[in-house]
Amino acid sequence: MVSIREFVAHLPPDKRELLAAPARLLPVKRRYGPIYERTIREIEKARTTPSWVRETVDERLAETFRAAREAPYYGRGEHYDVLDRVASGEMSPREALAQLPILTREELSEHYRDMLAAPEKTVELSASSGTSGDPIFFLLDRNRGAREWAYVVDSWSRTGYRLGQWRVFFRGLDLPQHRPYFVMNSTGEIVIRIQTIGPDTIREYWELIEKRGIEFLHGYPSTFMYVARLLDEADFDTSWRFKIRGVLPVSEQFGPEQRDVLQRLFPNAKQAVFYGLSEKSVFAWLDDDFVYHPYPLYGHVELLHQDGNPVEMGERGRIVTTTLDGRGMPLVRYDTGDSAELVGHDEVGTPLFKNILARRGREGLVKADGQTFSTTPFNVHGHEFECVHRFKIRQDTPGKAILLVQPSKKATAEELERFRQLMIRRTQNQVELDFELVDELPATLNGKFTLLDQRIPNAPTVWA
Repeated sequence: MVSIREFVAHLPPDKRELLAAPARLLPVKRRYGPIYERTIREIEKARTTPSWVRETVDERLAETFRAAREAPYYGRGEHYDVLDRVASGEMSPREALAQLPILTREELSEHYRDMLAAPEKTVELSASSGTSGDPIFFLLDRNRGAREWAYVVDSWSRTGYRLGQWRVFFRGLDLPQHRPYFVMNSTGEIVIRIQTIGPDTIREYWELIEKRGIEFLHGYPSTFMYVARLLDEADFDTSWRFKIRGVLPVSEQFGPEQRDVLQRLFPNAKQAVFYGLSEKSVFAWLDDDFVYHPYPLYGHVELLHQDGNPVEMGERGRIVTTTLDGRGMPLVRYDTGDSAELVGHDEVGTPLFKNILARRGREGLVKADGQTFSTTPFNVHGHEFECVHRFKIRQDTPGKAILLVQPSKKATAEELERFRQLMIRRTQNQVELDFELVDELPATLNGKFTLLDQRIPNAPTVWA
């Protein structure tokens, strides 16, 4: 059974919003349907009944393997013969898992059509470039929304967010009629196009947030940091920031620097961060110590060395996932392209991890000798950042880079010079760093803001 929200979400925007108003008159649980309710009950039960979780994960792994056998890709590969042994009962799902090959992003994108294990009308084509910039393609169930939303709402619930409450969503997508923002009654969001945010528009948007009584902000960490700078320098009343109850960052790496800035700007707000993928194979919430906790019933997670063996405590390994949702395109031991450090396991054996890094496309400056230098030292916060709105590093030549700075309104020449010297020191003599002031540093087309604009062809990438 498809929920009303699921049905409305697949309509074109104009028809979607026509039906949104009467749909929102229905009770919230009625809108989201039985799949949402069942998923929420499973999430809550999983917190208190670890034995049931282990049994359920085993059952769903077996279901995933049975579904995979129906897909041409898994059915014709000799490396997947072990799936037959699970189906016949000769081998447990967990024993089989350790013998299965790792599915790479490249293999997924090349063979996604052959991974379909259900009627094509039940799925839709999706794509993601992730942090690498190289698009991959995959198929997702059309009716995935209610289950997915249950996990999102649960991860946000520690901020006080409840299903049906309104949010502001800062996004990079185009809006109907090229509007700068759009009120989405169908989803309970005011969507603000990131590329339109700036010193000249922040007052209009903040007054909109206050007028609507919005208490939850949702968007990219880089956008929140920019909004924080704009509100810090605002010459209008920004006191509504004390009413903000939840800040909900998504899609970009989030660390102590961002947490501290947002806590200062929104002192009464809690922050809720989760790690997930467009491929919908893992979902993990972040605790106050920056440790990620995967939901065990969402997807099966492993942290593995390059040779496929599990990592030990404190070691870094690639994040490998297997779907558990009975989807039309099952993913079996899928290499997400990310790595993390293992810090422990929960009661059911699910790995807990921290310091997620993108293995492909990891940001790094190229030194004169062709080796890479991490951009991590360029993370700044507190008073060091007060003289700039945004900054970006552009590199066209190995061993040299340009620091592009969009200064704040109140920045003085002396403050900017101190900032320049600080950043030069942080290069640790690994690259020559030039300095250039610019009027504006826009976000990318998808609304995200990246620190490094790497223009060197075939620049080497690193895992950590």
